[in-house]
Amino acid sequence: MPSPSKPSPCALPLSAGLCLAGLLLLSSCATLPWPDEPGLPVELSQAANVDAGDAFLTALTEKRRTAALPAPLVAPRYQADIRNFAVDLQSGKISAVTAQRAIRAWGQAAYQRAVDPWIIDCGAGSNMVLPDKLVNQPTTVISYAAAHFRPRSMPAEQCAILAVSLTGNQPVQLMP
Repeated sequence: MPSPSKPSPCALPLSAGLCLAGLLLLSSCATLPWPDEPGLPVELSQAANVDAGDAFLTALTEKRRTAALPAPLVAPRYQADIRNFAVDLQSGKISAVTAQRAIRAWGQAAYQRAVDPWIIDCGAGSNMVLPDKLVNQPTTVISYAAAHFRPRSMPAEQCAILAVSLTGNQPVQLMP
């Protein structure tokens, strides 16, 4: 009886690598409640976006205080830059999934280190659900912006906070 053929040494790692890449891609998409599709333009309302951003920062600060952690540090230098991605999301040019990828790449280039990208549903206002990792980091340095957007397949406008936070344990030095 002939023995079953063995996979070549390269075939198994390649297929395992492809499976892993696929799982990572799916898991990164699965964390967002919105479809990966460009949206319909939503009229820019600076006041609504400022209110959503304020609600996010207030909620994050309060949850960190409750956990006996310091308030998040906002990097003012990068606020205008991340706001550009929020404008692209709000104008329907990009999807929330694309925005998450874009802010990861931008954040790593801007901060010159690893970042966690966050797209947080702010539709619940001050009761928005914040990721535990963002709340419980010993120190949180963030840049954030809010966007109101509407994916084509959804019947109503959505609210999202786009944010990046530094990862790791390197010292943080903020320059004016």
